[in-house]
Amino acid sequence: MAIIDVAKIATDESTKAPKGSIRSPQFRRMVSYVWPHRKYLAVGIAAAFVAAVLSAVSITAIVPVLNILLYERGLHGWLDVTIAEARTDTRNLELVLVLDEESASAAEWFQKVAEAPAGSIMPFRTRSGTADGDTAELHEEPLADPPWWWSVVRPLVVLVPRDISRFTAMVYMMAFVTVVVLLGNIARFFAEYFVCIGVFRGLMDLRRHLYAKVLMLPMSFFTQNTADIVSRFVQDAQEIQRGLLVLFGKFVREPLRALAILGVAFMFDWRITLTVLIVGPWAVLIFIRVGHSIRKANRKLLQVYGLMIDALTTTLQAIRVVKAYTTEKTERIRLWRIDEQGFRQQLRIAMLRACLRPMLEVLAVMAASVAIVWLGKQMIEGEIDPARFGGLVFALAASFDPLRRLADVYTRISRAAAGADRIFAVMDLASEAQLFEGVTRLPELAEKIEFRDVSFTYPGAAQPALAQINLTVCKGEAVAVVGPNGSGKTTLVNMLPRFFDPDEGVVCFDGVDIRTGSLKSLRRQISLVTQDTVIFESTLADNIAYGTGSATREQVIAAARQAYADEFICAKEQGYDTMVGERGSTLSGGQKQRLTIARAVLRNAPIFIFDEATSQIDADSEHKIQETLKEFSKGRTTFIVAHRLSTIRFANRIVVMDRGRIIDSGTHEELLGRCELYSTLCKTQLLQ
Repeated sequence: MAIIDVAKIATDESTKAPKGSIRSPQFRRMVSYVWPHRKYLAVGIAAAFVAAVLSAVSITAIVPVLNILLYERGLHGWLDVTIAEARTDTRNLELVLVLDEESASAAEWFQKVAEAPAGSIMPFRTRSGTADGDTAELHEEPLADPPWWWSVVRPLVVLVPRDISRFTAMVYMMAFVTVVVLLGNIARFFAEYFVCIGVFRGLMDLRRHLYAKVLMLPMSFFTQNTADIVSRFVQDAQEIQRGLLVLFGKFVREPLRALAILGVAFMFDWRITLTVLIVGPWAVLIFIRVGHSIRKANRKLLQVYGLMIDALTTTLQAIRVVKAYTTEKTERIRLWRIDEQGFRQQLRIAMLRACLRPMLEVLAVMAASVAIVWLGKQMIEGEIDPARFGGLVFALAASFDPLRRLADVYTRISRAAAGADRIFAVMDLASEAQLFEGVTRLPELAEKIEFRDVSFTYPGAAQPALAQINLTVCKGEAVAVVGPNGSGKTTLVNMLPRFFDPDEGVVCFDGVDIRTGSLKSLRRQISLVTQDTVIFESTLADNIAYGTGSATREQVIAAARQAYADEFICAKEQGYDTMVGERGSTLSGGQKQRLTIARAVLRNAPIFIFDEATSQIDADSEHKIQETLKEFSKGRTTFIVAHRLSTIRFANRIVVMDRGRIIDSGTHEELLGRCELYSTLCKTQLLQ
């Protein structure tokens, strides 16, 4: 059965999603991760709506403030005039009103009109210029209903006495504005806070699912560059987080604020407001064009981050070699070249973002200039009073502030979309369970393991790692596998837990193809000690009990004693509760190897695979490891990838491999007499 080719995750452009857009399915999937936490987003958006309304209210207050400053009529007088104009459908009534001789003062007349019931008749005259001079036109229409906002404003206005001075009225107004701004900022705090809760929880879910997916991917995925996947966890996830915060923060809050302020501007003059809004489509076009370029540059930048993580990890893990060979300068240059690639992409993104805001501000100034000229003409001709002129100009100017704040929203979301493309490219890969179709429970080995005509080539490799392997191992037999480096020893034993499947041939347990069984039922039968000792940053006890879950402390100690690890563990101050450093940095090579053997002993599986690592093991540790192997292999089907002669002497059979093939097998004495390669290995490698 040929191994299924898993999509390669590398750092070249050809392997990336061809498109990253806010209209793409990946973007919608990214947003879907915060949907389960929508209650937090709903609270945040509701608070943003309240903040927008209060912002509009604070801007509206500029008109009464200007009226208090410019006219003697005061706050109540301005409100009376405004309501009277609305109820009589007459603009600038204060300028053209002609009162009869028996009428009271203009202020009293405006108050009566403002307070009269709907449908009342309040006759009045207005001047109208003719060729013969001014005439007075009589109006006797019923009064209309007060404007809709009066029912909201009136309860607040009655709190302000009518007979106060202009200065006191100004104090009242500024106190009102201060309270509104305070409440608006409290609402804005809750808007941002609850949006952050929803987004952060959504990103936790995304990382959790990505991690779960990566752990379930087949081993062929991990033969490629794994530093790039780390970049997806860190850099790409951060880009998504920033994009979602902007999407549910600024992208919701600022348009709400702009709409609320534009509503105020429409109340002042809808014609001028519509004229100013002509810049909207042009602004959207700029957003789209610049956002596309930024998304493309950011995708390349994320790829550079993957290269940088790979370079840093490789260098730091090999720091002893770097220092021993005095290649510090070489490594500095290598990282600098990668960093320079990132610099170019960052500079391109910075340039595009730097261009976006000025272009939008130029559009805003052009529109504002048209509006001011229009309004100025109306004020000069007496069609609008200075207070209304100032209020409308201020409202239009304030409506462009949200547009300015939105300048980086599309770019942020575009960068998040690029990150989503890269993350979901991994999420969409087929897992082991999907690629390896076995679903039935595989019974425990009863008779033998067979390799039948097994061939395998690593993805991208020119030569096969295994070629026509035929091998039978009986239950309880200990088989040592030897051969020069690259001969296929480790690849052969990796076929047993199905880290890889053969391109040709089959591996059978008791005549049953292991691909017909589930991975879990297969791997539960195997204890594995790898050549690179794997130690987790946890306690010694946790490292031994790794993968068993329910092991008691007594079972952990018994396994450690059998692996001759108990003696060095007890010598430590905290014993089994001692924390080991990253990758077991506080332990010697022999101690790490004995610890991993103790882990295999505790697992107590019927099949044991030991890929011996001897480069850092002293003679005492080697002797103890060999004693453990002899004892533990009794009654178990054991595969030993051997590097020292002393390790393989107790094996029932020795298999010699070269260039992916089995060239001979037998006991040590038999092979010495007939196998030239084995004899050479004994002299050059196995005796070292």
